[in-house]
Amino acid sequence: MIEVTFVGTGSALPPIGHGTTVFTVQTEDILFLADAGPTAFDGLQRAGIEPAEIDAIFLSHGHADHVLGFPQLVLQAKLEPKDPPLKVFCTAQVREIVHTIVKLTFPEAYDTLGAFQWIELAEGPRQTNDLTDNIQLATQIVFGPPYMPVLGLRLDFLDKGIALAFSADTAPSDELASLATGCDLLIHEASFSAMLQPDVSPEMFFHSDARQAGQIAARAGVKQLALVHLNQLHSNHRRVLTAEAAESFKGTILVPDDGDRIDLET
Repeated sequence: MIEVTFVGTGSALPPIGHGTTVFTVQTEDILFLADAGPTAFDGLQRAGIEPAEIDAIFLSHGHADHVLGFPQLVLQAKLEPKDPPLKVFCTAQVREIVHTIVKLTFPEAYDTLGAFQWIELAEGPRQTNDLTDNIQLATQIVFGPPYMPVLGLRLDFLDKGIALAFSADTAPSDELASLATGCDLLIHEASFSAMLQPDVSPEMFFHSDARQAGQIAARAGVKQLALVHLNQLHSNHRRVLTAEAAESFKGTILVPDDGDRIDLET
């Protein structure tokens, strides 16, 4: 089992009824969380996932809609300590941000941060870490704002020959296409729509539209593309987003709802 749960699928200004973009990957060996926006804790519970059971967290960057739920996870860890300790994969900048947020919001849980296993990620070329004996985590800087470096993520399930990639806030880039090459699933942001917002240049905001997400998916040769990080305009226009991505990408295109699940082994 390699089960991906789309805990939340919205942007910082999400559609009604959607949380900020968060997803989990669960195998027989690990429960992995990607990003921890302000709706993460509630979204996990709504999806039937116990926050206390999370083994490892990846934080792509320090924007509020990607880290403001982290203090609740720290408080949970204080109430129910884990052994082995929770692993947190992030850059030094993000670690400083979340430490500050926890100290300001839940000072009584601040000491819990010292019990976590922090794995510092570089703000540069591809870096790999072993998540488990059979799962390799790779990260690489992508085209995000210079004041807030963003890391793309790739998970390779080495014993099963399956891989997935994730782009948080990012404009299209060669780095992201390279990171996602050959993946079974690319979870890519679609903060904008070329059809619904023709006068907006996503790159000016260091984001992508659904058409650009499709182009990256096609370049990377992935099997499935999931469009997330949706804005308020997108809730009733999923066919538009799918059509945009399908201009370039001929594989399976998903525009998941919060709580949707897929098993990459089926």
